[in-house]
Amino acid sequence: MSDQPDNELSLDLQFLPDWAQDDAGKNKYANHSGEDRPQRGGGRKGSRRDRDDRGRGRDDRRPRGNRPPKGKGGRDQRGPRDGSRQGTRDKRGRDSRGGKFKRPQAPQLELKVDFVPDVDGVESIAKEIKLTGRSYPLFQIALLVLERPARYTIRLRVQKKPGGEVAQRLFVCKLDGTAWLNEDQAVRHTLSTHLDEFYETRKTETEGPKGNFTFVAQCGVTDEYLGAPNHHDYQNRLVTFHAERLSRMPFEKFKSRIRIVKEEEAINAWLEQAKWKTEYVTRKAEVEQVFVKQDEVQAHFRDNHLSDAVEEVEVCEVSGKNAKAMVNPRTLAEFLKDQWHKQKHFPMQLSTHLSKQFSRMGLQFFKKDKKVTHVSVARPNFLDVESEPVSGGIKKIMQFIDGTEECTRRQILEHLGGLEHVEPKEGEEPAPAPEQTEEQKQLTSDLHWLIHQGHVLEFSNGIIETAKKPKKKPEPSAEPKATDASPDESVSGSQPAETESVESADTDTSEESVSAE
Repeated sequence: MSDQPDNELSLDLQFLPDWAQDDAGKNKYANHSGEDRPQRGGGRKGSRRDRDDRGRGRDDRRPRGNRPPKGKGGRDQRGPRDGSRQGTRDKRGRDSRGGKFKRPQAPQLELKVDFVPDVDGVESIAKEIKLTGRSYPLFQIALLVLERPARYTIRLRVQKKPGGEVAQRLFVCKLDGTAWLNEDQAVRHTLSTHLDEFYETRKTETEGPKGNFTFVAQCGVTDEYLGAPNHHDYQNRLVTFHAERLSRMPFEKFKSRIRIVKEEEAINAWLEQAKWKTEYVTRKAEVEQVFVKQDEVQAHFRDNHLSDAVEEVEVCEVSGKNAKAMVNPRTLAEFLKDQWHKQKHFPMQLSTHLSKQFSRMGLQFFKKDKKVTHVSVARPNFLDVESEPVSGGIKKIMQFIDGTEECTRRQILEHLGGLEHVEPKEGEEPAPAPEQTEEQKQLTSDLHWLIHQGHVLEFSNGIIETAKKPKKKPEPSAEPKATDASPDESVSGSQPAETESVESADTDTSEESVSAE
């Protein structure tokens, strides 16, 4: 198991192709028996005659005289054929009419949602970019951040209506930082999770129910035993249990979910449970108070401890881990999941935060092919080796990169530094790299300088390019035009220019490429 913290990221590993990230020792076909291959003829098993024999035979089919009556115009009256009837859903997500099943739409809350990357995780990424000198697509880094919940935080902010009223209220449990949509939810969560902070639970053994009981009722939602229906306190128990545990469910629906169990073990389990009396004793009150019912505890909590445990806020933060594991409140959990999927499709918020944090850490941005925004140690800066005074080694490197299609660092060392080319044999691990010669060390040093000056660009896939010469701006004509045509950007944007932000670089199209080049 790796010792790498959850909020750290190895860009070199993450940008490998999918097949290279799989576990080589894992047998993908371990559970494959070989007996589940589709048979010839479209996978149908048996002939039509065999199917008729297994099901209803030819003689068992409905007689023609029993078909539904036909209406006017000779059409039968079997219902509409336009797909208006609601069908049933099969395993492939299609209903009985053959149409595709539509998933229910995620709830929409009037809350502003912002995905904020973890500062420590961004620092580890920035260090790796500075160390390797490689240029990475900004959107791809944002997608990598989304993949690990420990790398980001979700910030929720309320929205106000024109009159100043909050559209969707937001509450926080101070004891664990969980977010809730109303006060009742926050109170129920606090009492169910942190009851011992405020009340001591005491159980006292009593004589228990008396009588002959042959069956017992069990809640179909919580699986708790409710008591024997012939016990004198059964109806009161139903009302109390529903109010305390399932108040949001209609009482009649709650009753319809009750099961009658006749097993002796279930009856004995209820008798053992019923002979214990539960009391709740205050911990932080000057005068000790004892409560028997949970609604009494809740009323006391609201009067004495509510402000210590629950707070209404306008802004709160939910960690990525908590958001992913969130079950309640269900509406908020589904809402955040939907927001996560939207960011996964187009991670603009994360990219905006990443660009600001990377800028503070000294990294630069440029667009490749006028489409994909990259982050790197330096903006592309064209170097004219024919006119600029540079060493022979620098000149050779630049000329070799320009003359080699999809040039890589290893090709430079092989052709200019004499590095031996070894083709790895199938099934064998590549041999360790030999110690570099002085010539190879000088090449590596020169290449490092070129990359950190922006004269050479090394991308996340290992391809190396030189910064291209910017196109000259057209000379202004004598007659002013209504609109000035902007010059085409080079691949590198090599001339000193204002650093492009994520907004200016990426919001101009919704089809921004986020794949690693």
